[in-house]
Amino acid sequence: MSKKSISAILFILVISLSIISLYTTFAYNDDIDNLGSSKADYNLIYSLKDINNKYVHISKNEEKYVDITLINTYESPVKYGMYYQIINPKEPSDGLKVSLAPDSTDLPENIIKPKQNRNISIKIVNNSNNDIELIIGSLIGFENGNIQDLVSDNQILIK
Repeated sequence: MSKKSISAILFILVISLSIISLYTTFAYNDDIDNLGSSKADYNLIYSLKDINNKYVHISKNEEKYVDITLINTYESPVKYGMYYQIINPKEPSDGLKVSLAPDSTDLPENIIKPKQNRNISIKIVNNSNNDIELIIGSLIGFENGNIQDLVSDNQILIK
């Protein structure tokens, strides 16, 4: 074999190993168990590999709770962050408050270790004069990364 052939094979091997190592830093979906009983209005289970979002409708002057279980089925830790995005009405509402519920066992932004679950409870209060439809979702990234860098237009991290 010539030096060019050996160099090409080594280059392809290094690129393949790099892609595989990056791929394994993100979570992927395994079988998901159902949540236990809860008094929340919505019970959601998110595998960190999938696009995780759920439409929630809140009538004017209404309060709802959303219990979310995040599942990391990867072999490495990842950072997650919970967000909301207002779908309807198009303009932001001053009467909407989305926050961590007082009885939440985990934070809306943290690191999740391999094979670990996080249980986040979100409280949504609509004190506006309009019904509101929004999305509750999760973002994931590298363990030492910044979740704020992953937020798209109109997504707001839940604090």
